[in-house]
Amino acid sequence: MAVELYDEHEQSERVRQWIKEYAPAIVMGLVLAFGGIFGFRYWQDHQSGQRALASEYYEVIRQEVQAGELAGAEEQFQVMRDSVGRNAYVGLAGMHLASAYVADGQLSPAANIYREVLDDRRLRSLWPVATLRLVRVLEARGEIEEALALVDGEAPHGFAAAWLEARGDLLFERGRVAEARLAWQEALDKQPDQGGNPQLLQMKIDATGLAGEDAS
Repeated sequence: MAVELYDEHEQSERVRQWIKEYAPAIVMGLVLAFGGIFGFRYWQDHQSGQRALASEYYEVIRQEVQAGELAGAEEQFQVMRDSVGRNAYVGLAGMHLASAYVADGQLSPAANIYREVLDDRRLRSLWPVATLRLVRVLEARGEIEEALALVDGEAPHGFAAAWLEARGDLLFERGRVAEARLAWQEALDKQPDQGGNPQLLQMKIDATGLAGEDAS
């Protein structure tokens, strides 16, 4: 019995000594753990709030664009970028605004927005559409070589027909008619699976007048 009491006493002393030695570290660990939990929750709440705010701005900008209020859309877009920083909704709002710029004949600011989208790796899902739209803007500005470089190489999945059609249009602008026709024909072959306007493509092919012959 004495031995048992001695063992219990010894164990108790060891526990007390261990607590005395390691209690500060334990307390600090708990503080950091709970701080991390609350910090993460705060970050989640903040991100959620930012997304909600960005969504509201996006809807306002979309409505301004639809109403033809370009100045108001511009102002809201700048406030949106200052308020929420980089965000998927900012990219989408920018795409709407860029389309309005194009419709208004303001090609330079439209090109700037499309380039900003292409520079943001978080907006990769918008890259194919932004690329094609930038290509058309550059084409309208006569910057054919830069536009061609954007649609050189393999197209993103699901965009092969649009890629090839744009490339054909640019090649035609450069007087490379045989290459343009080939690109248009490839686009036409892919369009049944990817939508588009096959009648328009066929008109472009027929207009080259190259049936059964090459030209350049």
